[in-house]
Amino acid sequence: MDVKAPGVVKLLGEHAVVYGKLAVAVAVSLYATAKVSDSEGDSITVSLPDIDEKRSISGQELERLYSNYKSAEINAFVEEEGKKYGKALPFAVVAARLHAEGVAVLGKSVTITSDIPIGSGLASSAACSTAFATALISSGRGRMEDETVIDIARDGERVAHRNRGAGAIDVSTSFHGGVVSFEKSRGAKKEQVNALPDLVLVDTGPKLSTAVTVGRVSEHYKKDKELTERILEEINRCSVAGLTALKDGQFKSLGALMYEDQECLRQLDVSSPALDKAVEIGKSAGAFGVKLSGGGGGGIAVAIGSNPDRIVDAMKLAGFVSHITSIAEEGARSYMKIRYQDQ
Repeated sequence: MDVKAPGVVKLLGEHAVVYGKLAVAVAVSLYATAKVSDSEGDSITVSLPDIDEKRSISGQELERLYSNYKSAEINAFVEEEGKKYGKALPFAVVAARLHAEGVAVLGKSVTITSDIPIGSGLASSAACSTAFATALISSGRGRMEDETVIDIARDGERVAHRNRGAGAIDVSTSFHGGVVSFEKSRGAKKEQVNALPDLVLVDTGPKLSTAVTVGRVSEHYKKDKELTERILEEINRCSVAGLTALKDGQFKSLGALMYEDQECLRQLDVSSPALDKAVEIGKSAGAFGVKLSGGGGGGIAVAIGSNPDRIVDAMKLAGFVSHITSIAEEGARSYMKIRYQDQ
């Protein structure tokens, strides 16, 4: 069976979410795909043809790996186990967790491919982990609580980013699809939105690692806590009002709030000259709103407007590669064999 999990764009609230504020993310119609088939032998085979990686892992090795993952410091774990599993380590850990949860993963072969650009801020690794976990659960035991599926898929992100807190927004959005809001105090929530705008995704070039840009905000916080908290609260205001505007189909209002959010992020030094240029080009092309998406420091900018083609043409003239995409209303959850009714 094949399972697709969409990429993710952060529409509002980046960085402020680290400090307990609201963030709004959307799933986009770019996908990671996990294809599961039966194979011979008492092991699971993970194939990553996009990066020419393939590993077969026995049941005994899965048990050893998961025991180490639970007990070791995450950086030390990745350094040590990465020598053996390479880029397949996040998937090996997810498979190990599933094996421990009683999901039948042995005798399976899984191939993971993706049309989501790597390292661009579109949550490629989260989509791959989400597709992988959901596919194995669906093929091996099609019933599991949504929160458990998400947490298992997040193990891949925890390893990929060497951070035990990684993946909460990205995996939740890739799993549920559509529009997802997130706060630390309550977790992720899929929002019911009737009308969804098309998005223009603009590649502004290589991005800094999220760890670097998170560190920049932290430095601002240490140097001037009062000012930084005011900026973070302003981002939160944009997120709260922006979510309401999105639900009401008020895309001009949403766009204005995206510009305000972007200015706050620029003040926190997580934008870049190329991102700032893309914002100005979008404004001149009539975009309702343009802002960075994700950690910033380069990578993807997201724009909305009444004439997406005009925005794309303006970006092309300025040397930026961009394209129009839609919000993916369904995530990997739609592939689960048995689905609980929403509460």
